[in-house]
Formats: sequence, C-alpha cells, structure tokens
Amino acid sequence: MSTTPRLRPATFSDSEAIARLNRRNLMDEMDPAARETRWSTYPWETEFEDMPIGWVLTDAAGEVVGNLDNIHLLYQVNGRKVRGAIAAGWAVDAGHRSDSMQLMTTFFRQKNAEVRLAVSASPTASRVFTAMRIPRLPLPWYGSPCFWATNPVAFTRAALRRRAIPGADGLAWPAGFGLLARDAFVGSGRGRITLQVEEVSGFDARFDGLWPRLAAGHARLRAVRDSRVLEWRYGSELRSGHGKVLAAIKGGDLQGYIVLLRREGDGLTLYDVSDLQAAGDSPAIFRDLLLHAIRTAREEGIGGVKFCAGSPEKHQAAMSLRPHSYELPFWQQYYRADAGELGDLLSSASGWDFSLFETY
Repeated sequence: MSTTPRLRPATFSDSEAIARLNRRNLMDEMDPAARETRWSTYPWETEFEDMPIGWVLTDAAGEVVGNLDNIHLLYQVNGRKVRGAIAAGWAVDAGHRSDSMQLMTTFFRQKNAEVRLAVSASPTASRVFTAMRIPRLPLPWYGSPCFWATNPVAFTRAALRRRAIPGADGLAWPAGFGLLARDAFVGSGRGRITLQVEEVSGFDARFDGLWPRLAAGHARLRAVRDSRVLEWRYGSELRSGHGKVLAAIKGGDLQGYIVLLRREGDGLTLYDVSDLQAAGDSPAIFRDLLLHAIRTAREEGIGGVKFCAGSPEKHQAAMSLRPHSYELPFWQQYYRADAGELGDLLSSASGWDFSLFETY
C-alpha cells in the first residue's frame, strides 16, 4: 500500500531521478546537464534567485515519483519588469497520480511569480485546469492553427493518412493538385513582399537594438527578447539545422524577424512559426515575414507552414494570407496573474503577445 508522497522544491541533484521518472512515463528525456543549463544559462536568472526550479514528489524511500518544472521567464509591460513562470514536464508515476494535483496547485499558488502559465496542456490537464477555474489565455483564435500548404501533394497525403483514407498515396496526387489550384485561386500564402527579408545565422547586436522598439509598442505582456535571450532559446536549434531565422530589413535596420522550427510528424515535414516580432506590432511587417517563410518552405519542398497567432495584429496578418485552419479538440493555454493592473491587462487579447517562444 503506497503512502502519501512528500512534496518539496526540486534541485539540480534531482535531475537523474527525474530522468528515470520520465523514462518510466514514456516522456521525452533531457540530459541532466542540459536540464540544468535551462536555468543556469538563462541571461536573466539572477532575477529569480528566490524562485524554485520546480517541485518533486518523493516516496517513502526518497525516490522521485512526480515532477513539475518551473521555467523562469522575464517579461516586460509598460517599461516594468514582470517575473513569469511556465509549467513544464508534469509527470507522476501511475501509483501516485491521485497526488499529482499537489504539483500544479503549488505552481499556480507560488507567490514570487506575477504571471504563471501552463500552455501545453494535454486533454486530461485541460479538463483539470477548467475544473480548477484557471483562466484560458483570452486569444480565441489561438486554438485554431493557421496552415499554408507549401507542398500540396505531401500536405494532402499526410491529411489522408491521418484520417485512415484507403489509397491515400494514390489519392494524394489529384487531391494535391486540386488543393494547389484552390490556393492559387484564393491567394493562400501568396502576395508581394515589400521589405527586404533575408536569412541570418544568429542573433547579433541588431536584435538588441530591436528589443527596445518592440517593448515600446502596444501595452502588452512581452517576454524579454534581447540577443542573449534569443540565443538561449533558439541557439541550439539553429546550430543543429532544425531552425532558421528570417529578418526584415529596411534602410539597413532590423524591423522584425521570424523563427522557424522544423518539425516532423504524421509523415509530413512542417515549419512551425515559433516566434514572430515586428517593430510597432506592424501587421504589414508580420505579413511580409510570413510570406517569406511560406516562400522559403515552398523552395525547400517543406510540406507546410504552421502558425498560431498570439496577438490581434498577428492574427490580422495571418488571416490576410488566406490560411487553412481547424479547431483543436481541447484548449491548451491557461494562466493565472496577480490581481490589479496586470490582471486587468491580461484579461483581454490586446494584453498579450504570446508564442511558442513560451512553450516547453
């Protein structure tokens, strides 16, 4: 008969035990050293010295039987720093699932974070958060991803296979050409690019110059994105060839950028738009960057481009390019913010600039 596990803050010395927990629960493993660098190399980590890196549940023998990571992320709104926390890696052994809510309740009740986000919920977690009355991110369109079919035959083949349609491979060719004709007719993912857009190999000083202009835009919650933070978040994926950055340039100045991450699944290779930023939250710049990403995917034979719009201006730009879309069967993004001015701001879509940058 199992006893109630003990809840305590996690430490880096728990990393091996957490790796074993993840193996038992068929979750993605992270090398213990790599796991530690998630916090130790974050450029603003000194702002979070009083916040735990997560919490674990331990059994009577001291073995870790549950874990929830507490990712630290510095935000800014109206020139003020806001300390944020993102829930990740929620795993609990089957014999202790009845105690799993201790972890998430502790996360949402932590005092030293002003905004707490759980933004990669499973169907079960989504039901739990709804029962806990945790608010959804007020971005109604975020649950309906935008897609542009940049390789129509590959795109339709994957869709037919996913639906278990007999003869999917043979049907993909006529269906793909039909999709191509439809997209050309309505202008899906097509248009003229007005700015110079080029691929860059990393995050140089120009990104430091862009960040203050991003922060000076509409009053909304934005994760700090200087060159050091962007390198921390995306550097390894750029070096491994799984990511690329496209930059919009005007008069030699950086006006915005888009980060694309290569994803494989369901027999289809996609570019996921992980981050999209533009000075002044300009829908025109967003549109140019999305268009160039779509054009790049076509040239490379990538199956499609996927984008979830995390602000009203990004949604406007995406919809102007006539995407395909569907509604996800459950909601994944939840948050809790301190009461007062911040809570009021985040109660509406205009208070957010959310993206996969904040998803782990």
